[in-house]
Order: sequence, then structure tokens, then C-alpha cells
Amino acid sequence: MIWPALFTYLHLLAAGLVAGLLLGQHWLLKRPLDRIQLGLLGAMALGQLLAAIASFATGMALTTEFGMGGGYYLGNHLFLLKIVLFGLLATVSALPLTQYVRWSRASRAAASFVPLGREIERVRASLSLAIGLMALMPLPAVLLARGYGN
Repeated sequence: MIWPALFTYLHLLAAGLVAGLLLGQHWLLKRPLDRIQLGLLGAMALGQLLAAIASFATGMALTTEFGMGGGYYLGNHLFLLKIVLFGLLATVSALPLTQYVRWSRASRAAASFVPLGREIERVRASLSLAIGLMALMPLPAVLLARGYGN
């Protein structure tokens, strides 16, 4: 049947999009920020959020509809590790998104707004941690797909 392959493809595509948008935000914060770049950062963060939701939704569909069933996966330590990593990624990714909203409001209030260096570094550190978490997520997924973890 084509549906499991299609959902797996969409799941991996969404996860790759999350990783790419994280890297894009990290790279963009190396440059001096202006209003256009602040808007781009916000759009990238929103795209990352939507891609993460798509990745989670397709992953849950794979688990419940095309996999071995929820009981099998909930008893598997690698699946639980993947869920914990995803939760940590979502938590860590919240800081840049909220900071972008603050910066956007401040830039609309004052045309000469420039973010503080320590704020930029804090957001970059958060993005670095998120990129590291994202790099770890495929390992338990691959091991889980090969039958490990029970």
C-alpha cells in the first residue's frame, strides 16, 4: 500500500524542513539585523512551528494507523526517548519565537530599533541547542524502525 510510504516521506520531509529552518535562523542571526531580517526570522520561526506540527502529526499517523499500534510504541524506550527529544525541541524553540515577537513589536514602535547583543547570543545559543536536539532525533527513530528498544 502506498499510504505508509507517503506518510513516511511527508514525516521525513517535515523533519528536514524543521532542521533547515533552524539552520537558516542560526545563520541569519550572524548578520546585523534590520526590519526585513526580523520579519524573515519571524516567518522562518512560524514555518518551523508549522513543519514541527506536520512532523508530529504524520509521525502519530504512522504510529497509530500504519505501525504496530500505540501499545507497542508506548512500551518502547526508544519511542519514548524520541517523544522526549521532540518535547525538548519544542520547549527550546519557544525562546526564539517569543524573542522574535518582542523584537518585531519593538521595531514597529521605534524605526531605529536594534536588538541587544546578549539577546541575539541567547537566541543563537537556543537555536544551537535545538539544532543539536534535532540531530539526535533520527538515531532513536532508525533504531526503532530496526526493531530495537523492547
